[in-house]
Amino acid sequence: MLLAFGCVCATACTPGSSAVASGPGFSEAQAELIETLGSPTAFQIAYAPSDDIDADGATSLRRTEVWYYLEHEQQISFIDGVPVAVQGWEFMPEAPTDYPALSPADFHISMALADVEAILGEPAEEVIIDPALAEEDDTHVYVTESAIFTIERGSLTYLQTIGVEQ
Repeated sequence: MLLAFGCVCATACTPGSSAVASGPGFSEAQAELIETLGSPTAFQIAYAPSDDIDADGATSLRRTEVWYYLEHEQQISFIDGVPVAVQGWEFMPEAPTDYPALSPADFHISMALADVEAILGEPAEEVIIDPALAEEDDTHVYVTESAIFTIERGSLTYLQTIGVEQ
């Protein structure tokens, strides 16, 4: 499986590469990986501040993704659509194996709660982890049968399908 990743990584293996996905969809490297291995079984998406500061002095956000290929025991990490790491991953037998057919390309930062629920096809239940965080920072954590996700100030900033109990 490392050979499949090597082919993808040969075109773009540094975070500063020009093969970056913007908004929904896949980068060229991600599309090539899907052609080789198929869609990931499960995934995580997070938006985190980059180290770069733009012309206005603001910090931009970078999309980080981890795709899990359970049948190949591989996890592949991306930053802004560029592959940055591949690791072997031993799947635990007690973890679920019947993940729903969701695509990381369907989720992006401009989504609100209703948008995420529509793609998941199920209502989400809020989980209050820290009442002050929810109230003061407008950060809310939700769970469904197929995903756990965070909406901050009305925008999707984190979503995971791996490890969600079915």
